[in-house]
Amino acid sequence: MIKLLFVFLSWAPSDADSLRLETIDGKQFIIHQVEAKETLYAISRRYNVPVTVILANNPSSDGGISVGKLLRVPYTPKPKQAATAVTHAVAQGETLYSIARQYNVTVDELKKWNNLTDNEISLGQTLNIGKSAPVIETPPKLIEQQSVSSTHTVAAKETLYSLARQYNVTVQQLKEWNNLTSDELKLGASLYVVQPKYANTNQPISVAAKPVTTMQATLKVNERIIGTEEVKEQGMAELMEGTEGNRKYLAQHKTIKLGTILKVKNLATNQEVFVRISSMLSGADADVIMRLSKSAYIQLGGVEGKLKIEVTSYK
Repeated sequence: MIKLLFVFLSWAPSDADSLRLETIDGKQFIIHQVEAKETLYAISRRYNVPVTVILANNPSSDGGISVGKLLRVPYTPKPKQAATAVTHAVAQGETLYSIARQYNVTVDELKKWNNLTDNEISLGQTLNIGKSAPVIETPPKLIEQQSVSSTHTVAAKETLYSLARQYNVTVQQLKEWNNLTSDELKLGASLYVVQPKYANTNQPISVAAKPVTTMQATLKVNERIIGTEEVKEQGMAELMEGTEGNRKYLAQHKTIKLGTILKVKNLATNQEVFVRISSMLSGADADVIMRLSKSAYIQLGGVEGKLKIEVTSYK
């Protein structure tokens, strides 16, 4: 029987969705509750833990995450070191909490050294790390650009309700963003799944001319994940038969062991999806390196035939 030891932490206000630190079989995990529009990639950046590691500890999340879901994020305490007078430029997705963990300092120390009155920081902002650093003015926030991963092409049997669940939004938001007056969807229609920025609200939104994107485009990982070694392979992929009713992102491969999580990119469109190896590949053409489940195949933009793909695995 697994023994659980609960240790309640005093999280900063911006980290209210981190519920507690939990010890399971001698290993420590941060119990994180998923917020609206939050992605696995954002959680990975926040806690400095690779997406593949998070999925390995939460196998039921390989088909996506939903608001309120509890995730176990591995936690490794680092020895506290004396702060030095260095600076740090805020990167996309970073918070005061993640930066404090990176430099083994506290959020309150960061706020004190940088004359901050709240937990808000801006992309590109320079922060002082160390008590001897001078106080500087905070630069203005950079203009946020519209993400290219903002639309979804309607597949067979998809509804506004199922899309709302996939993207952690509401049906009403989807209808407003796409100027819809009913719940009916047309096969192949392109829908906004995030709120369009800088759009003229007096003009109806055209959803026909937008590029096709994938359900997991928001899970796109940096070309290098901290603490991992990437191995890339290119070839063709085809549909895995018998997976029409399976919503999970599964794949077959000749040599990669079962349970491994991989990133697959459609080289024609640069669409990406994370998949889990569920069985070994056999009986395929020489140029086929992978078979994909129906859900993964569609999210990569597959319609029929083979796809030219790049497979990224992590050591």
